[in-house]
Amino acid sequence: MAEHKLLYLNKDDVKAAGGEDLEAAIKAAKYGLLLHGKGDCVQPPKINLRKGPPGSPQAEQGLIMAMPGYVGGDLDIIGIKWLLAMAENPTKYGLPRSSALIILNHPDNGLPIAIMDGTIVNIVRTGSVTAVGARYLANKNARSIGLVGAGPQGRMQILSLARVLPRLEEVYIFDIVEKKAEALAEELSGTLSIKVKAVGSSEAALSGRDVLVTATITKTPYVEACWLAPGSFYADIASSDAKIEVYKSADKIFTDDLEQMIYLGVGVLPNAIRRGEVDRGIVTANFGEVLAGVCRGRESEEERIIFKHIGMSVTDLTVAYEIYLRAKEKKLGTTLTL
Repeated sequence: MAEHKLLYLNKDDVKAAGGEDLEAAIKAAKYGLLLHGKGDCVQPPKINLRKGPPGSPQAEQGLIMAMPGYVGGDLDIIGIKWLLAMAENPTKYGLPRSSALIILNHPDNGLPIAIMDGTIVNIVRTGSVTAVGARYLANKNARSIGLVGAGPQGRMQILSLARVLPRLEEVYIFDIVEKKAEALAEELSGTLSIKVKAVGSSEAALSGRDVLVTATITKTPYVEACWLAPGSFYADIASSDAKIEVYKSADKIFTDDLEQMIYLGVGVLPNAIRRGEVDRGIVTANFGEVLAGVCRGRESEEERIIFKHIGMSVTDLTVAYEIYLRAKEKKLGTTLTL
């Protein structure tokens, strides 16, 4: 039997291969969304593993999630992201709350061709998907962003959005830890050379902004429908920030994958659909169908549009595969024998 070799990329290798290159990540994420809109992918339901039944103290500690998928098109790649989210990691172990591992497999023989740290990919991919959504669903003259949640994902959301909003002038940030919002505002004001201000409430951050982003782990909805001004774009990347009235009042709602959201999603909207409080028709379409030309995105400057994306293996794989190709080109990483 022939030996099989694979490439191992640690976090430093991923960075050196351009893992934080937002332009490349946005392009790769767009391609994944397009293939999803065309149906040129296979994406089984995510598997959530918790240590106890729902609502138990063990379950509340966190979860590990398996996200397998196949991407067609020019890539033809199989893979899986193994994602963990453990609430006590930062305080108890000094580790990130969320981290990930990605395995890429050969499409024909099925053997792994790469194992890589997926933490950067996870953060960058989420920001990049929001950026692609904003490019097609936000108003072209959007000048302001409101953000709630000043963690690593909130930071990446702003950095990614800044790439696709050419008229961006101001960003408002709120976090329940005031110092986090202030630190992020100081960093981004220097990086982006625009007005970035920490504010004292979620309403002050979000109300009336052209683009709204919520990136928190709250379980208590707080976003009010009246905060979404005519023409606004709301990137709803968390689960329980928006009250159900927000969705009911929107002109259009797009998801990354409606079936996945209904089957596995947690929080206000998927729960309301499963309980029959709102019809699944409240969701206009999967966003990839806009890219594929199957349905229309923004049709007027007055539409209030929500993009609720919960994360897809398809976009993880398109972003990760680009990093893998760059790493091979630059001769990065460690070759392992299986």
